[in-house]
Amino acid sequence: MDKNAKTVSIVRCEEYGRSRVYEAVKKAIGTLGGVGQFVSPGQSVFLKINMLQGSAPDTCIATHPDVVYAVARLLKEHGCRVVMGDSPGSGLPYTKSVLKKAYAVSGFEEVSEELGIPLNYDTGFEGVMAPSGRLMKRFSIIKPAIEADAIVVVSKAKTHSLTNLSGAAKNIFGLIPGLDKPVYHANFQNADDFSRVMIDLNEVAKPKLQVMDAIMGMEGDGPHSGTPRKIGAVLASGDYSAIDVATARLMSLDLRRIPTLMAAIERGYLKEDFSDVAVVGDALESLTVKDYKCPSTFAGTSLSSTGHNKGLTRVASMVKEMALRPRIIKGKCVGCMKCMRSCPVKAITVVNKKPSIDYNKCIRCYCCHEMCDDHAIVLERSLKGKVIMTVMSLRAK
Repeated sequence: MDKNAKTVSIVRCEEYGRSRVYEAVKKAIGTLGGVGQFVSPGQSVFLKINMLQGSAPDTCIATHPDVVYAVARLLKEHGCRVVMGDSPGSGLPYTKSVLKKAYAVSGFEEVSEELGIPLNYDTGFEGVMAPSGRLMKRFSIIKPAIEADAIVVVSKAKTHSLTNLSGAAKNIFGLIPGLDKPVYHANFQNADDFSRVMIDLNEVAKPKLQVMDAIMGMEGDGPHSGTPRKIGAVLASGDYSAIDVATARLMSLDLRRIPTLMAAIERGYLKEDFSDVAVVGDALESLTVKDYKCPSTFAGTSLSSTGHNKGLTRVASMVKEMALRPRIIKGKCVGCMKCMRSCPVKAITVVNKKPSIDYNKCIRCYCCHEMCDDHAIVLERSLKGKVIMTVMSLRAK
């Protein structure tokens, strides 16, 4: 089977349990041709789990440790060198102490010990260019994802008060280090633009394999404040948009009101009628939950006025200074004004024949940095941003 085809495998799995879930996940991936269709023996693999902030498995906030165990074991048995991890969100700094607490409470520390597979504690990150990005031309991405030969994503089937579905496309947001995340919510305040950024990020990361924990999902006001709801399935695919289509159908969500799917259609990655997504394995219809509860914000794809997003913006206003921002090196600048022409929000103007950046308008898309042929623009944190980073890190210890 072509690993690039938009095929989703669904296997019924009524409840958790290490051996039961392992067999279900193995069958789901096996239907697609097996792990070898996606990764090779000897490759380093970053297993990207969905942790959010670290929560007990029965809350259904994070990927269940049994599903993580199953995927990690299959990768190890295939001869891959695996590292598991995530960068917590919810306004938490990206520090070793925060990671350790989150891994422990979520059950991932136990998985690591059982399989002898390390959890990531490297809190470094690097800038990665996104040449094909529509809204973002550069992302700060955590080191284990950059250093891996392949990324495998294990998501949780949840509703989301901004994007309606918190699936595979949204899960990749965990590659952004901790407190940089609220800045994205502040800069891209409507669900459509935020979802376009998620597509940009997925196309940079290019995950090889997707697995969805839909044994127990979350309904209502996810991804944190919803209610656990049984679905009874695990899914696998080589494509993040395809697995989200199948997951949304299991949850009886209106596909055309999920902005990450609309962004994928806009980019040409999905057909408008979703006819390019093929489902194999157990019948999707037999597992569909007809009365799955949508988020209270489920009114369409433009959600910038919701209370959820206002809350995120308030958090973001306190940490926006922490984001890397472009600074013009006047001695190198030749005044070509490519940066000004490339700025999507007109944050760069001409002052004394040289460009000047208005940081209140700047959305940290880094288009100016990418377009500067003279290397006259560097990316750095402000002094205030460095101080906030230090204080937040000390408080997290």
